[in-house]
Amino acid sequence: MTPSNKSRNARQRKKLHVGEFQEFGFEYKADLTKELNSDEEAQLIHTFLEELIEPRDLALSGWLTTGFVCNFGSGSATDEDREALKAWMMARPEFKNVEVGALKDAWYSPMDTEFAE
Repeated sequence: MTPSNKSRNARQRKKLHVGEFQEFGFEYKADLTKELNSDEEAQLIHTFLEELIEPRDLALSGWLTTGFVCNFGSGSATDEDREALKAWMMARPEFKNVEVGALKDAWYSPMDTEFAE
């Protein structure tokens, strides 16, 4: 639920992450090509974080097959981040059916993206 549109000063807008302080992120989902054991899963998520999430200064909420990605700290994820995630997953043999949602409000959007890509 987005805060009401009543008049707020910059400090209030910043605290609520609205207006010029709104932040965006995106959802993703994918299927694994085969079932992984716990060690393989741990290694793959570590590689995902090390090769994609951390170098782009992003934060991940989720796991291998579904999650939400936003900027680490203040700011927004970008369309370039979306494309990089999609390209990384599609290049990996462990993933298939990769879908990346559009940028959406990271603070107030429901987690129910319909993937159209």
